Amino acid sequence: MAIVFDSVVHNEAETTKSSQSEVLNGSVEKPKTGFGAARYVMTWLPTVGVFIVLVAIAAIGHLTHWKIPKFSDLTRPNAASTGSWCESHGVKESECINCNPELIEKSIELSFCRTHGVKGCVLCTPSLAQTKEPASINESDRLRAKIALELIPRKENLATSASPGKRIQFASLESMKKAGVDVEPVERRSTTERILASGEVRYDATKTASVSPQSDGIVQGVLVEMGQWVERGEVLALVDSQEVGKLKTDLVASLKEYRVRKATVERLTPLAGSAVPLTRLLESENELLLVNTKMESIASMLSNLGIHVNLETLATTDSEKITAAVDELGQIAHANVNSNGITNRRNLVTIVAPISGRVVARNLTLGQVLNRGVEAFRLADTRTMWLELRVTSEDAALVKKGQVVQYRPDGSGKVREGVVSWISTEVEPQTRVVRVRAELSNDEQDLRNESFGRGSIVLRNEADSIVVPENALQWDGTGHLIFVRDAKFFDDGRPKFFVARSVRPGVHQDGFVEILAGVLPGEVIATKGSDVLRAQLLKSNLGAGCTCGH
Repeated sequence: MAIVFDSVVHNEAETTKSSQSEVLNGSVEKPKTGFGAARYVMTWLPTVGVFIVLVAIAAIGHLTHWKIPKFSDLTRPNAASTGSWCESHGVKESECINCNPELIEKSIELSFCRTHGVKGCVLCTPSLAQTKEPASINESDRLRAKIALELIPRKENLATSASPGKRIQFASLESMKKAGVDVEPVERRSTTERILASGEVRYDATKTASVSPQSDGIVQGVLVEMGQWVERGEVLALVDSQEVGKLKTDLVASLKEYRVRKATVERLTPLAGSAVPLTRLLESENELLLVNTKMESIASMLSNLGIHVNLETLATTDSEKITAAVDELGQIAHANVNSNGITNRRNLVTIVAPISGRVVARNLTLGQVLNRGVEAFRLADTRTMWLELRVTSEDAALVKKGQVVQYRPDGSGKVREGVVSWISTEVEPQTRVVRVRAELSNDEQDLRNESFGRGSIVLRNEADSIVVPENALQWDGTGHLIFVRDAKFFDDGRPKFFVARSVRPGVHQDGFVEILAGVLPGEVIATKGSDVLRAQLLKSNLGAGCTCGH
């Protein structure tokens, strides 16, 4: 305001000087009117408007003593009522059941239930339930509460709380609606308590194989493609190995020599000691033994390369067929083998699938030089996959083998189920999580290795839990509360009130909360607007006192 005033004075001074100059020069003009004056007035309107609003707010605040509306202001009927008004409880003094306890039956003195952790337990004392018909307890409800309370440490209610059992009264049904309080019945729903964790899908390591050639060589044929399913024992590739060729050549020579040495021994045996010296027979037998030892050594080396040799069968094979029989060693019949046009079969060694599975890696091409031990193929049985969940160290204590695991891959709405099969015995030092593994069926082959998603470990799965809407649950600083409507709420002449009930909540799910103990199906509770009841209850607990004189 000071800046505007200074500006106006400065402008007037300048105008005065200009006017004097014009008078001296003989060129005086008439003052401007119309739009110029309107523009001048408009510049002041925002400031004046703000000033008027502030004055109005100050006046209203002074008249109301700067206080927010009371519970009684919300519940007081619009029409003028006769008789004094109980400002503390929001009803007529003559109708206030808190100030005049004789107007209604005396409330039952509540005791704290150590089993369920609530004050005034309807599971142990069904008569406390606000139902039209006498309430009966289902034993499954007690068992469900017992299991849930033993499973996880849950927030406790104070045994000394003064809130349970207190009555919050309304002047009428209309005043309750005016306060924005809505009600719903307690119902039953299925609930699931679970541990949430991120998950990663991997191949089952017990059903995965890294396949490599048994000896160095050059790739002569690749018989499978990426993603192809192969059976155990199926030929995957053919490799030309000089080492295998040399061993087979030595084996053929040894077999032929063995046949000669054996024939010599058989011929000399009947003649030894008469026509032939005994020493000659002993020398022949020794030579036969050396040849046999050499054959066994070659057969052992071929066996180390994955080629099985039956020396007894080869030893009795016709001389003309020995070479062909040795060349075929280690080659498993396959539909595609004969179509490769390979003529030198002696050097060939086959790479065979050790398990049934899908080819998930192929690291060779025709003509490539392969060394023994280098991975040529990787096979994985993708009919089952591993799911690794990373569970916090705090939740890991709740995980047990055999628990159901549910998993939803990222970008998919389909949920898979498995069971916990392994729990790590260590906590990862950086992330402080524990790895938990489950096996998932993959019959549709749509789970991918190293893909991510969201998993959960089911701790409890209840089909018939007692639940209430989440907005019905309140906390007064000493425990969880729900406000239960009086069972005779609609009886003629009956005071309209709710009773504060101590409850023990369980799992929250889909906008509802499971109640382990405290209410029963058939009772009606305050939902929307229950915070209004809580505010009035807290006011009473703070010891604001009754202003009606009783």
